[in-house]
Amino acid sequence: MAQAECITTAIRELMSCGRPPKSTSPVRLAHTEFVTALAGNAPDPIYADVDSEDLDGRAGHLEKVFAALHVYLTAIIADTAHNIPGGTLDHRYLDNLFRDLSADALCVIRNAAEEMREHENWRAS
Repeated sequence: MAQAECITTAIRELMSCGRPPKSTSPVRLAHTEFVTALAGNAPDPIYADVDSEDLDGRAGHLEKVFAALHVYLTAIIADTAHNIPGGTLDHRYLDNLFRDLSADALCVIRNAAEEMREHENWRAS
């Protein structure tokens, strides 16, 4: 609980610093859009009596977070690759790593929800 309060306080402090300077930087724009997407997609709490719907909701939340993060990472990687001489940054490799990570994370949660649903159905029978 104290950790959540600390994070909330840090976010409020950042937001109260006033408007950021106008910028045409695609990275700054991507950052702003990412933070906005996160702020508009708060996760629902999961309580001690967790059920499959809670896990489905959490997977849906993470799917939105990963989608927003993917856009942000793509902008960062593209900008970084543009500024590295010789094009030594393989953005496709990094993109595939991210896609694999996010797909695996969502799969684990959705599989847990499915197993929980089967258990709930078995108990209800």
